[in-house]
Amino acid sequence: MSEVARITALARKDARGVARDSFLLWMAIYPLVLALAMRIAVHLLDVEGLSLWLAPATIVLAPSLLGMLFGFALIEEREQDTLVLLRVLPMRRGTLWTYWVGGGFAAAAVLSLLCSALYGRAPTRPGLFLSATAAAALTAPLLALLMSAFASDKIQGLAVGKILSASGAVPILAFAVGPAWQPLLWWSPWYWIYAALLQAFAEAGELAALGRPFLPSYPDAVWLVVPTLFCVALLATAAFVAQRRAP
Repeated sequence: MSEVARITALARKDARGVARDSFLLWMAIYPLVLALAMRIAVHLLDVEGLSLWLAPATIVLAPSLLGMLFGFALIEEREQDTLVLLRVLPMRRGTLWTYWVGGGFAAAAVLSLLCSALYGRAPTRPGLFLSATAAAALTAPLLALLMSAFASDKIQGLAVGKILSASGAVPILAFAVGPAWQPLLWWSPWYWIYAALLQAFAEAGELAALGRPFLPSYPDAVWLVVPTLFCVALLATAAFVAQRRAP
């Protein structure tokens, strides 16, 4: 059996596991429900700038929730000693990590694009939008591996997932405070991702009209490279810790 066939078999196994678990299935479709709810809220509430502020959230929330789903799946496999079985199969360890990281990234990217389409606001800078969406998708395997690395069971996994999700929301809230707080948040990849998406969705002069002209004017490549480097470094650390904890 080729490595591609093994990865396909793992994907089918995990898809069946999600379909059988109502909690995991709800987490998989919850980002779509949120995107639709945000779209309805924008139409019902007459709040200036609300459509722009919520547009990046549809991209950022999807990988976070999907990452928690994958994290719970990894913890469950460890509790059921499934990882021990996978280790004795004729499969390279690198194949498993490629599947976990690459599969999580691909699933998060697709789900983020679906959420954005369901929300209904078209980006004004498609290149920056796609770059930031790709960077956001990296946070899904990152959250999953961090949960697997630092949680011993599902209860701890839920706590770790909530803490990580909250840390991702802090940079988003900072834009309501002002520019003085921004340098304190440059450590977070979510800060760069949200700021990039905000500019990708904004019309010309819209941020200035809303009193938010203080976002840095970096080239589009910076908005992709910085959060990607953050995520890759954190992914490598989380993968190392999770591998050492694996049975």
